[in-house]
This record gives sequence, structure tokens and C-alpha cells, in this order.
Amino acid sequence: MEEIGRYFAVYLAGATGIWKGIPVGIAMGLTPFFTATFTSLGAVSSALLVYFSGEPFRKWLMNKYGTRKIAHKQEKFNVWLQKYGVAGLGLMVTGLLGPFISLMIGMLLLKDTRKFLLFLLLGILIWSFGITYLSTPIIGLVKGMM
Repeated sequence: MEEIGRYFAVYLAGATGIWKGIPVGIAMGLTPFFTATFTSLGAVSSALLVYFSGEPFRKWLMNKYGTRKIAHKQEKFNVWLQKYGVAGLGLMVTGLLGPFISLMIGMLLLKDTRKFLLFLLLGILIWSFGITYLSTPIIGLVKGMM
């Protein structure tokens, strides 16, 4: 039962962001595979929840997180969109800004968000597994030095 609780904790942390789920999984001693899997499942779940939630939920999120914070990131988003396109944007911005904010900004700026959502979900998987598998040996090295 304790094992399931650890997986669920990583899932919930991953739902709030990739950069939160991975440290929780590593701190709880999960293998890199399970850390990346449950982090990405949480992030994908929250992205799909926001995508399919409807306009009232999106407006509530905008009011809660403030348009000023999103407007600043919107400028970066536009620059990246012009330079890399929807595919590059979905893959790259996921790890840099986080899937939650990336999806919200993408829904504000893009007319057809289905293609962006596909690349955003793929980016979640790539970033989750990449960061986990790159950070695990570094953390092991640091622990060995102490």
C-alpha cells in the first residue's frame, strides 16, 4: 500500500509540473522509469483536463494566475512560434515553461490547438524521460560524494 502511495504522490506532483514530479520521484526512491512514467502521466492528465475543460474553466484559470504573468510569457511564446513553428514549440516549450502554462498560452494564441496539443503531449513524454534519466546519475554521483 505504501508503494502505491509513492506512485500516486509522483503522479500528483507531475500533474502540477514536470519539474516538480521528477524530484519527488527521485526523493521517494522510485526507479527512473517509474518516476518518468508517473510524472508524465500526471502532466498529460492535467494538460488534457485543461484542454477539454471548456471556456469557463479557462477564464477562471486566467483570473487566478493573472494575465500579467501570462502576457510576459506570451511574448516569448510568439517569438518561438515564429522561429520553430507549432511542432518545435510544442516540443520545446513544454520543458522550459511547463505543460500547464504552455497549453494555456497556446490556446490563447493558436487557432488550431489540436496539432499543438499532440506535440505538447509528446514533449511531456520526451522531457519527463529525458530529465529523469539525465538527472539520476548526477544525483547518484552527488550522493556518493557526501
